Amino acid sequence: MQTQVGDKVRLKIPPHENERGVVVRVTKRTILTEVAGNTFETTPDDFTNLSLAARKAWESMPDRRVGRPKGSYHCDRVSVTLRIDRELWDDFRRLEAVGVIQDRTATINALIREKTEELKTNGNGEEDK
Repeated sequence: MQTQVGDKVRLKIPPHENERGVVVRVTKRTILTEVAGNTFETTPDDFTNLSLAARKAWESMPDRRVGRPKGSYHCDRVSVTLRIDRELWDDFRRLEAVGVIQDRTATINALIREKTEELKTNGNGEEDK
């Protein structure tokens, strides 16, 4: 398996050591990587490819259950599948890649919570009980 465009990586080289980035372009000798809005050339030895690790794990154990085992929940959550416009999702992932969005779940929960509270308050002029 090889590095692919869009792979998430964690850099090993200063001054971006331990920062996360995204692969933008792959050539025979170098890999163009974007970190915090800046792009620069790297080699496969310069980073840990998190997406490649996930692909390898999936290939070796495709039937493995994902997520936490039943009964080990720290909070009451449900998994939801959503259809999101591609352009909007690409913008969201770019913000995540550069570190503006640190926690995908917390960010989406906050956005949905903010909008539902607004709708409960302003939707019909009064708070629903």
